[in-house]
Amino acid sequence: MFPRAAEKNRVCRFALVVVVAVAGLFPVTAAPNYFTRTWQVEQGLPQNKVTAVVQTRDGYLWVGTYNGLARFDGVHFTVFDDNNTPELRGNRVTSLFEDDDETLWIGTESGDVSQYKDGHFAAVPRRANWNDGKIYAITADDAGDVWLMNGAGELARARDGQVLSPPSGTVTNVVSLARGRDGTILVERDGAMFVLKNGRLTNELSGVGYVQGFCAARAGGFWVACNGNIRKWKDGEWGVDLGAAPWVGSIVPSFVETASGALAGGTPGDGLWLVFPDQTNNPALHFSHTNGLPSDWVISLWEDREKNLWCGTGAGLVVIRPNNVETVSPPDKWKNCPVLSVQPAPDGALWVGTEGAGLYRLQDGVWTNFDLAQGIRNPYIWSLAADSAGKIWAGTWGGGLFAQKDEAFDFAPGLENFRPPFPALLFAGNELWLGTPAGVLRYQNGKLDPFCEAAGKPFGDVRGIARDKSGALWFGTAGGGLVRCENGNFRRFKKTDGLSSDFIECLHFADDGALWIGTFGGGLNRYKDGKFSVINHNQGLPNGVIGHLESDGRGFLWLSSYGGILRASETDLNNCADGKLAEVPFLTYGINDGLPTLECSEGLQSAGGKTADGRLWFPTAKGLVVVDPAGARINPRPPPVQIETILVDDRPIQNEDGKWKMEDRPHPASAVLHPQSSLRIPPGRHRIEFEYTGLSFVAPEKVRFKCRLSGLEPDWADVGTKRVATYNYIPPGNYSFQVTACNNDGVWNQIGASLKFEVLPYFWQTMWFRVLGGLATALAAGGVVWFFTRQRMRRKVERAERQRDIERERTRIARDIHDDLGAQLTRITMMSESARGDLDNPGLAMIGLGKIYDTARELTRSMDEIVWAVNPRHDTLESLADYMEKFAQDLLATAGIRCRLDLPLQFPEWHLTSEVRHNVFLAFKEALHNAVKHSGASEVLIRLAVKEKSFELAIEDNGHGFAAGEKTKEAGSAPDRAASGNGLENMARRLAAIGGTCEIQNTSGVGTQVIFSVQLRASAL
Repeated sequence: MFPRAAEKNRVCRFALVVVVAVAGLFPVTAAPNYFTRTWQVEQGLPQNKVTAVVQTRDGYLWVGTYNGLARFDGVHFTVFDDNNTPELRGNRVTSLFEDDDETLWIGTESGDVSQYKDGHFAAVPRRANWNDGKIYAITADDAGDVWLMNGAGELARARDGQVLSPPSGTVTNVVSLARGRDGTILVERDGAMFVLKNGRLTNELSGVGYVQGFCAARAGGFWVACNGNIRKWKDGEWGVDLGAAPWVGSIVPSFVETASGALAGGTPGDGLWLVFPDQTNNPALHFSHTNGLPSDWVISLWEDREKNLWCGTGAGLVVIRPNNVETVSPPDKWKNCPVLSVQPAPDGALWVGTEGAGLYRLQDGVWTNFDLAQGIRNPYIWSLAADSAGKIWAGTWGGGLFAQKDEAFDFAPGLENFRPPFPALLFAGNELWLGTPAGVLRYQNGKLDPFCEAAGKPFGDVRGIARDKSGALWFGTAGGGLVRCENGNFRRFKKTDGLSSDFIECLHFADDGALWIGTFGGGLNRYKDGKFSVINHNQGLPNGVIGHLESDGRGFLWLSSYGGILRASETDLNNCADGKLAEVPFLTYGINDGLPTLECSEGLQSAGGKTADGRLWFPTAKGLVVVDPAGARINPRPPPVQIETILVDDRPIQNEDGKWKMEDRPHPASAVLHPQSSLRIPPGRHRIEFEYTGLSFVAPEKVRFKCRLSGLEPDWADVGTKRVATYNYIPPGNYSFQVTACNNDGVWNQIGASLKFEVLPYFWQTMWFRVLGGLATALAAGGVVWFFTRQRMRRKVERAERQRDIERERTRIARDIHDDLGAQLTRITMMSESARGDLDNPGLAMIGLGKIYDTARELTRSMDEIVWAVNPRHDTLESLADYMEKFAQDLLATAGIRCRLDLPLQFPEWHLTSEVRHNVFLAFKEALHNAVKHSGASEVLIRLAVKEKSFELAIEDNGHGFAAGEKTKEAGSAPDRAASGNGLENMARRLAAIGGTCEIQNTSGVGTQVIFSVQLRASAL
């Protein structure tokens, strides 16, 4: 099935014997209207010798080479070899076959066989005992058994290694294998043919002579090329005879019948032949290195589901398919100049204007160039028009306007010296309207009427002119919008009126009166019933630069653009313009359909036209193309969609033995993901990428995609031709990545592909942790509420306590004022009355006044004590110590007693309430008074010691002390004294009121020590 170099030489020698007999008997033509495209090593093919091609049911094209196996999606090759796929066991792939179980069988030159299924490769054990192990062909019988053919023509059954050895024919080293629609297997070995049935070989095709090749017929049976002819063998007998084969004596080891009924025969040295059963109307086509193939050595053939014919050649992979676009050029190839304008003439001629090569005419297959010798003074032909008599008028770039005169041209009468650029021409009856950069001109009978302003503003650069059914003229300008001239009145329309762009390229009136407007960058506009509607990218228009609009008379509107040639149904366009259809499906012709370039000419009139045979002509930057609307077909097959790889932090995840794991390799050549178990992505903030593809080979670069991550994204995202979706962070949860695709003609796969997966959470992101966290939060919230409630209650209690302290302080102050100051004032009053009665006795009066003076001084001191106790500035321990120091020195100095002080150098910043200060001072005062009155001391020591949360105040004298019973006696001797009559019990009571203690240490004859200990509250520290 795969010829070697020696075979090629032998076949060529044999062909010399036959070629004389059959040469000239078979009509042969070149390959017009066929598109070819080649992939080689530079495009990702692992090696240029393509030995086998097969399309599996999942839509992929598999390509065997002498340097590995490649999986092709139309855009990328994924290569599998013994480096990244150990199960392959050999890089020199010689045969491919997919069985009914969707298992891909891979045969190699070393005799090893591998399988691929559900994304995994596996090696097939060798069971056959044969000499030549090169696997040249693989197929399966009607029982499902897979058979292998080696280079010697022997057959081996894969499941048990049974070997069948057909008898050899007269031609050596030529073997082949084919399976019919009914499961019948036809075998050739060295020119002899056999039928494989039920594991046995039968010689049902005896006497066929020299067999050049054979293939399965779509209607059943086999097509057999033998003895120089092509015949059909079916049901044990010969049927249709197509006569002589065009490949003469060459063998055709690659032989297939296409879906259209054509027979494709690949030869080892004469390229590819297409033979049509109806040879009268469709002569055989020949493809070689001169018209599309990179090599004349065709090794393998395969037709995919979209009717593309794939050729494995000795110099690359080639796709061949009929197209509806033909590039037409004169013998001089337009002198390498761009084509600008085209104008069909009533006599059937086609006139073509170029950028520098003059004017061309195509008539009855003959090209004629009109240049300077024919009167065309300027070879830059921008615009063309035909008058009512069929004469051609040509507008140039600054070279004047020319009119046809028989087989020559001359300046238009009266315009010999008028030479602005003429981008647009239109005949309206006998009037010729000329578009120029400065406005529009009306030319009639050698006279010009210029129109340079519309509504008081410059007219603008006129690029398109059209006339409606009422006779009104419409002008499209480059930057000035659209202008209508009706009954001599001009009206301008711009973007503010609803146009999508003020740069208008072409105008076309439909049969229903609607005006279709092609713009530069703004897409397609429609003006109907006084309203503009826009169709652009959002409505499915592939490109926004529209150079020409042409109706084919079949209900379709054709558009030339910077994105190729487009076709859309006029009904769909109107429905979209009316808001009844969201998106218009467009048929697009591009590079893959035979266009020499995507850039069609624009901004000139006319930049397209329709000839009498219905064909449409469009000038482009690289030549003139013609399209037959009758042959336009939409690709009806939606592309299969596959999710190929999922990358987590640039590391692929693979499914092995039903378990998913993350690969250490950066990005290996991987198989398509076939999820058999739940995909689980480890927790963390990962970057996740999904690589997917759509398998359409008509125009793979035009396959568009929509995708979404169900569970995160509610709506589908149109990602265009992008084949990867990236998510920088996906929260923990269950998701399904979904993707679908449409082919080059907008036919969508309604099912698409999906991959379910789970992003695992960290333990703190799990539900149980959230429940526990919720409970803990609730408890914490409750605790916080309880704490703050308690704090509020405590503050309320503290405020109440402070209020009570204030009330108590006020009561104390009132009591002191009443008991002390009031009593003193009453005493002063009484002594004043007594002194008044002693005025006659100066001695007694002086004694009374002295008592009044002493009482007033005591009253002043008491008032000072009350004011000091109330003033908040003195609420510190240091202030208390200073006040007691001053009081002690004044009192003891008056009594003639020495005062010694032992106070800290620095006092802590403690806050003492007025109650604490007042009670400590009064107790201190009481102790000093006792020392002065009762101790008989000559010295008093006052000592203040600061501790951690308290302070201690001690008053020590060196007096005579008192006996134990004196305390009781003192306490009970005068219980009603205001100041010191309460004695020792009064001091103890005052200290107890502020939470302190009073301790009296007494030694008779030695002295007395009174110790006050005050424990402070936490708020005071």
